[in-house]
Amino acid sequence: MRHGTRLLALSAIAIVLVAVRGLTPPRPSATGAFGRGPAIVFVHGLGSRAEHWLPVARALARRHRVVLVDLPGHGASEMPEPLTLERVRESLDLALAREAPTPCVLVGHSLGGLVAAAEALEHPEKLRGLVLVEAALTPQIEGAERRALLESLERDYAGTMHSVYLSFGRDSAQGEMLYREVAALDPAHMKAWVRLALTADLAPRARGITVPVLALVSERSWPKNEAWSTTAAALGYAQVPHLEGVRIADSGHFVMLDHPEQVAALIERFAAHPHPELVAGR
Repeated sequence: MRHGTRLLALSAIAIVLVAVRGLTPPRPSATGAFGRGPAIVFVHGLGSRAEHWLPVARALARRHRVVLVDLPGHGASEMPEPLTLERVRESLDLALAREAPTPCVLVGHSLGGLVAAAEALEHPEKLRGLVLVEAALTPQIEGAERRALLESLERDYAGTMHSVYLSFGRDSAQGEMLYREVAALDPAHMKAWVRLALTADLAPRARGITVPVLALVSERSWPKNEAWSTTAAALGYAQVPHLEGVRIADSGHFVMLDHPEQVAALIERFAAHPHPELVAGR
């Protein structure tokens, strides 16, 4: 084979491989699986780590098989390009097939909850229930505020992420810890995730989430003087058929770090007896 022809052939193969990689979901990455019994699968949020679920997972492993899953672009999980909610959901689906006997209870924190809800819409037969922890099904900022955030990310990525994650903390010390973790991740990956969080909207399809749903919400997201119906609507839950909301007091965005015992007890109760009908928030 002539040298020039060989180069053309190799280039063609490379293009095909890149195209195939772009069309397939990233490989699933389960960072840990332990315990025996009905499966509970945990998905962390943006800029977070699967290990944030460990205090809750250890408590549940006495009666359950617990599986910790990395989002793409986090831990050892590769990042798809372009990033789409459907491709991330496919990656989670592969992780369930590999690590979790189904039907399982799927738990997602923050943006991980959006991914978990997408799986519930696509494959309800694989789930016994869905737990959304400080998770929204609809973008929480829009219009000028959304544009300002995206511009700020491009102008001052570090400063913007520092401000955001500091606000997520229960206190400033926890906020700084959370920021250090996200600062160690690839900014390009995080920007792609932020853009997805600001545009993906499952609220119009929420009626199709037919499995029971438990929503664990911090007092910051669900103020004491606000009706659950108002908070549920703001988070995109209004059309979810079988929903229970529980307020977690004295907590930041990472309620599983702030109150692991309470969160574990609520998930275990839900896993034992998923609620078949709409239940008012409490």
